[in-house]
Amino acid sequence: MKKISFVFLSFSIFLLFSCKTTDVAVSENELLQSDNVSVTERAKVEEDNRDEGYAEYSRSTQDVDVPRDVFSFDKNSILTVISSLSEVMDKYNYEEWLKYIDPASIKYWSSKNNLAQASKRLPIKGQMLNNLYDYFRFVFVPSRRGRDVDEIRYISLDQIKAVQMREDQDVVYYNFIKVNGKWMVKLPTLAISGK
Repeated sequence: MKKISFVFLSFSIFLLFSCKTTDVAVSENELLQSDNVSVTERAKVEEDNRDEGYAEYSRSTQDVDVPRDVFSFDKNSILTVISSLSEVMDKYNYEEWLKYIDPASIKYWSSKNNLAQASKRLPIKGQMLNNLYDYFRFVFVPSRRGRDVDEIRYISLDQIKAVQMREDQDVVYYNFIKVNGKWMVKLPTLAISGK
């Protein structure tokens, strides 16, 4: 028994002295709330947060003059809609999905002509979009499901793109338009070639 205790104690001491100290990643909240953090370190973290927040705000509003509080409110609203849409897509709940789509988009994508043109561009040859439900199943859900949106970009005060940043490039997953004070998804229209 003494031998086992001695081995355990020896091993513990070995580990204690053989491990070099490393910096442990601590969340910003933990760092700011810790009593062991200097005022200078605390100020630096807060400044970094402000800088990153300002950088995102600048990227998002470079073409439109938007107050910071409006930006924060709109971003939160849009991220909430996207979160709800993720649940809708997971359940393939078409009826619920329609509640998030702006009326002009519903009208546009209910057109047999637009659906036929879009069918020609589908990656699966011969697959047809016969109605808006097919658009939901074969176009909307596969192109957005499981995608992460990091930021928003204002086009105007009433139009926003929801994007994922990849190496200084924006990948647009959603376009939003404000309809009667509510952010709704504006589905992309077909690009007309030859013009």
